[in-house]
Amino acid sequence: MMNRRTAVSLALVGLFAANIAFAVPGFTTEAPQSSVDTCVAQVADSANYDAAATVVHDVETSDRRISGHKMRIRTSILAEDGETVIREYFTSCAINGQDEIQRFKIRQKGKI
Repeated sequence: MMNRRTAVSLALVGLFAANIAFAVPGFTTEAPQSSVDTCVAQVADSANYDAAATVVHDVETSDRRISGHKMRIRTSILAEDGETVIREYFTSCAINGQDEIQRFKIRQKGKI
């Protein structure tokens, strides 16, 4: 009888521990807006916006192995008609949880 009580108690403790483990929030894949704004501001400091009527940033984020996020930013510099691409930039930005840029790489693709 004592073994059965011990087994039931251990099973209940195990289920309780598993329930707590599932309740702990995991990482998200979306970076907070403040992190995105920090990386986009760095793009603005590095890119040439001359003759731009519109600037469009397409941002994709994912978690880093350590705290923070990685971002891939595609920046299109558009002419007055809103369709003609004057310049295009591709950026890689790694940012930590305190919105400090850890790595930043930008390259320009094509030019009219």
